[in-house]
Amino acid sequence: MHPYVSSVVEKITQSIETQEETLQEVSYLLANRVENEGILHVLGSGHSHMIAEEIFYRAGGPLFVNPILEPGLMLHNGPIKSTRIERLPGYANAVLKDIEFNENDAFLIISNSGRNVLPIETALFARDRNLLTLSITSLAHSKSVESRHSSGKRLFEITDYVLDNYGEVGDASIHMKNPSISYGPTSSAVGIVLVQTLISMVIESLVEKGIQPPLLQSANLDHTDSKNEKVVQKYIDRIPLLR
Repeated sequence: MHPYVSSVVEKITQSIETQEETLQEVSYLLANRVENEGILHVLGSGHSHMIAEEIFYRAGGPLFVNPILEPGLMLHNGPIKSTRIERLPGYANAVLKDIEFNENDAFLIISNSGRNVLPIETALFARDRNLLTLSITSLAHSKSVESRHSSGKRLFEITDYVLDNYGEVGDASIHMKNPSISYGPTSSAVGIVLVQTLISMVIESLVEKGIQPPLLQSANLDHTDSKNEKVVQKYIDRIPLLR
């Protein structure tokens, strides 16, 4: 097995086994919020935005997810610009101020380093509105660096719950001595498994409560368009990308 695969498998196993109780606890809280018309807002910049997209509008996935895919934070609009914006004070508030939130919503913020202004401002914004807050980050990396936010806090110090992706400092997981190089980032792969595990647990919690989970069926199966349209209608007023 290639060392990169071994590294990813090891980190996935470690992240799930050591955080299963946290995942289960959060899944119960999210299920209660979904039952009471809440949705899960998700934001990540750079490569972290892929985790937000991973759980949005896909076959077998839930409809209660609102991904905040701000163009300025996307790599296809320029990775250097995205990096600058992630460090820019006030940008998060400008992005979030027009989004509708209610007391049963929750907010997931993904940032591997957890040090930049945008994810920290997002977490503070959500906490100010009494939302349940959750983050996915690398605790090893985050604890090794200082915050770039004026509060001096890093993301893991703000959110109600933290999921560690067990990433290396700098994210690269394979290290060569000669030549001295590091490569093989793991944060996306582990983060996706973490968030899909959490969503699966939320769905199972809803079923245990006797609630039909609002799930999307594959558009490439027969006779699913009308079924999906009925489920989408429940969330179309709250999730802008469904309109």
